[in-house]
Amino acid sequence: MTTDNPEVQPEQPPRAKRTYKKRVQKNDAEKALANLIATHRYVKRDILKCIREKECRSGTGARLNYLKALQELEIDFLKQITAMGYIPKNAKAESRTEFIYKAIVGHGGLVSTVPVNGKELTEMSKKKVKGIELPYAPEDEAIREALEREFGSSAVQGETQSHKNH
Repeated sequence: MTTDNPEVQPEQPPRAKRTYKKRVQKNDAEKALANLIATHRYVKRDILKCIREKECRSGTGARLNYLKALQELEIDFLKQITAMGYIPKNAKAESRTEFIYKAIVGHGGLVSTVPVNGKELTEMSKKKVKGIELPYAPEDEAIREALEREFGSSAVQGETQSHKNH
C-alpha cells in the first residue's frame, strides 16, 4: 500500500553547527597589557571628547589643561609599556635590523634563549658539537661537492672535511 502524498518528505539530516572561533588564553602579562591599552583608549577618548566641547575653544585655560592631561597620559602610557618590556628603552636609537639568539636546551626539555652578537656567532659556527655524529651517505657527499663546484664555498657552510671522514 503506497500513497503518493506530496506533503510527506523524507527527513533531512540536521544541519552541521557552525564552528566558533577558539578563544586564546592569555597569560598574566598579556592580560595586563590588554587592560592597560583599553584603559588608555577610554581615557584618551574621554579627554578628546571634552576638548571638542564648546567651552574648550582655542586659547581657553580649560583647553590648555585638557591638552596637558592628554600629553601626560601619552607619556605615562609609553613609560608603562616600556617598563613592562614591550618596547625597548632606546627605541629611537635602535638601528639593528637583525636579531640573533642562541637556544640552549637543558635537561628535561627546558629551552632558554640568549642574544648573540656577530663575533660570538662566528665562534659558535667554528666549534664542533661534541657527542653528535651525523652519518653522511656517499650520495650526500656527491651532492655537497657538486654544490661547491657550482656555487663555491658559500653554498656549503661548516666544515666539509669533517664530514668526509665518516
